[in-house]
Amino acid sequence: MKFSTAVFISALASTSAFAPSINNVRITSTTSLNVILPKTTGQSALDPSVISKYDALPYPTDKIMAEYVWVDAEGNTRSKTRTLAPEKAESVDSLPKWNFDGSSTGQAPGDDSEVILKPQRIFKDPFRPRSDGVSNILVMC
Repeated sequence: MKFSTAVFISALASTSAFAPSINNVRITSTTSLNVILPKTTGQSALDPSVISKYDALPYPTDKIMAEYVWVDAEGNTRSKTRTLAPEKAESVDSLPKWNFDGSSTGQAPGDDSEVILKPQRIFKDPFRPRSDGVSNILVMC
């Protein structure tokens, strides 16, 4: 019994060797995520040539991206993107309502978790600009 307890405690103590340690990482305003992420999460930086390849793809002229944004139960922002025809984004009233699983954000019980996103305001999306004269949008819900 003593041996198995000692082995268990030893194994439990050694598992911290596999977890990333962020105690020695000092985050400053000039710290790049590319420096922090590999040390803390095992994620690597994205190759700029891969990003530019996909950034260079043309947008379809008959579609826009609408980023629906809302606040979760803890006060954090959440969002998801929907592709729409531009005429549906001309006013808040013409935008479709959308839903999400509220149990994953702490906003609904698991047995009845559908939450409806009702658009309240529209803004031009500054994060995904387009050069064809059509604007992607942020939809505040």
